Amino acid sequence: MRYIVAVIIGSMLFLVPFSEAFAEHPKKPVTPYGDFCPRCSDYGTCKILMGHEDAKKAMIEYYDKKGMSVEIEKKRGRFIRAKIIDRGDVVDVIIFDRHTGRVRSIY
Repeated sequence: MRYIVAVIIGSMLFLVPFSEAFAEHPKKPVTPYGDFCPRCSDYGTCKILMGHEDAKKAMIEYYDKKGMSVEIEKKRGRFIRAKIIDRGDVVDVIIFDRHTGRVRSIY
């Protein structure tokens, strides 16, 4: 009985470190960290503060190129919170800064 338990524990100790070697790599994120709106500069500044409608259009243009849609959740001050939807599923939740044009994933 001890021999069987030792074999099982030994095989588990041997196989567990190698199990990650065969794990699938996660998909690329929908919104890369610190991405920015193409209507603003990549240094995090917009020439003028975008209105809510302009910001919505910018987000729609950005995610439409990726084949996804945008659903605005909240507008507060210079920030807009939105859901990114792909084939009916929410794949990301973002915060869009209308002042800098920065897009941050909070999902």
